[in-house]
Amino acid sequence: MKIVDALLESVSDADAIIGDLLIGLHWISVTSRQTGVAHIFRGDPSFELKDAGRLLGKHILEVAALLRSWQPLEAGLGLAAFNSLMEPRGENVNVYDYILNIAPGKTVTCIGRFPFYPEIAKTAARAYLLEMEPREGELPSPACEEVIPESDLVILTGTSLINKTMQRLLELSRKGIAVVLGPSTPMSEVLFDFGASVIAGIRVADREKLHASLSQGVKFYKKIEGIEPVTMFRK
Repeated sequence: MKIVDALLESVSDADAIIGDLLIGLHWISVTSRQTGVAHIFRGDPSFELKDAGRLLGKHILEVAALLRSWQPLEAGLGLAAFNSLMEPRGENVNVYDYILNIAPGKTVTCIGRFPFYPEIAKTAARAYLLEMEPREGELPSPACEEVIPESDLVILTGTSLINKTMQRLLELSRKGIAVVLGPSTPMSEVLFDFGASVIAGIRVADREKLHASLSQGVKFYKKIEGIEPVTMFRK
């Protein structure tokens, strides 16, 4: 079963509607049972969401199903809707400290420009950074097929569900520790079934503060207010 299908199947009996929704410059927020967040990937600038302006009150499963879409904005909306059904269980652990504690002496692959990568690169035996548009010293995304299987620690974001790369990245990470992190990360044990070792997302503690951040253009995770970290470890 595909990871997106498995996630949606896990909430197939959910009965809730969208009570609140915000699509900001960089992030989407959806409220149903909880408040869920997802990152916005830029796609076709001429694209408009179906039922734009009329999404409030829709059944949450109808919107969550958009996670299957290959259109980035639709898939991001679907992920935020799915996350709104997840009770963010777990420990109030700073996953960055966890990563920096286990990285020394390891082979580490980061999928994306995480702000802590330079610190990892100083202590890791070997460190790779993969990007779709690599800069000097970085590797292109297809290099994942070569470098991830030899890595002890792999770090990726929940946004890889939006571009449909998460399942393959987790498959390649089976021999090491795979950490899925970021506000878009679903706090669902389904990710463990597909190879995640650690799931690090957020809990929305103050929706008004969250919406103030998102509606006023906050881009970086550390600047988003109204949230707190939550981390689950595979048993």
